[in-house]
Amino acid sequence: MKRLTLLILLVIPGSLVVVASSWWGLNDFIALVNANQRFQQLANQGAGQRELFIMAHKEDTHRINVGFDGTWILLGGILAGMGILGILQTDKPSQ
Repeated sequence: MKRLTLLILLVIPGSLVVVASSWWGLNDFIALVNANQRFQQLANQGAGQRELFIMAHKEDTHRINVGFDGTWILLGGILAGMGILGILQTDKPSQ
């Protein structure tokens, strides 16, 4: 019963958090690369300060999102790892 509880409360939710955060992290990273390339294009074209400020803000937003997605990946991995460790350390039923 303890193993099932750990599986349901820690391993499965932790694994789902890792998968979901990895998915969103990959999407945010692609958006970050695109925003960075667009910022470089504007800077090379001699865009005004207002346009550069707006693009820098968009880039920073994606950069923050990627960082927090990585944090959630780590937190989900810790939860899943705690559940797996708990499952492995439970006493085997006596026969």
